[in-house]
Amino acid sequence: MTTHRTATPPRPRGDDGGPHAVGASTARCPLASHVFEMAMEPVDVHVAQARRTTATVLKHWSLPETPAEDARLVVSELVSNAIIHGSGDVRLRLRHDEHELRIRVTDDSTAPARRRRASAAGLGGRGLHLVACLSLRWGVADGGRTTYAVIPTLTEAPPCRRTTQSSTEPTC
Repeated sequence: MTTHRTATPPRPRGDDGGPHAVGASTARCPLASHVFEMAMEPVDVHVAQARRTTATVLKHWSLPETPAEDARLVVSELVSNAIIHGSGDVRLRLRHDEHELRIRVTDDSTAPARRRRASAAGLGGRGLHLVACLSLRWGVADGGRTTYAVIPTLTEAPPCRRTTQSSTEPTC
């Protein structure tokens, strides 16, 4: 696999010890694709930073506004879950090809993400429901360490949205 580095969004001034980002374009699939990766310590403030960085990357990739908004919310929910329920550093990976954006959030916990029922007055339990509603599909991979979501990047609505609980996500 040949990987070419591309420019990454600038880090905010005064950023010390926050997320570390690497941007790349890769020719792994028949169609050209873009890849962005970022690692962060499991600290609440990094949820907003991951969301802002995702917005910058998707704008750089010229992603249409509707799927970009969906992606920012999905990133926020998945990174939040990894920080709250996971363990160790959190890694975010975005991969965009011609038709879809794949979002992967990985931590060191082997406990897979699961949808919960939220009470009417409860503050939690809605995140993975939102992910399921905004994604074409989502699931858990890598023995529970990774939660992923796939968002269609075409402006049409997806034909269906389904939850996929698989152990691996296809590479193309």
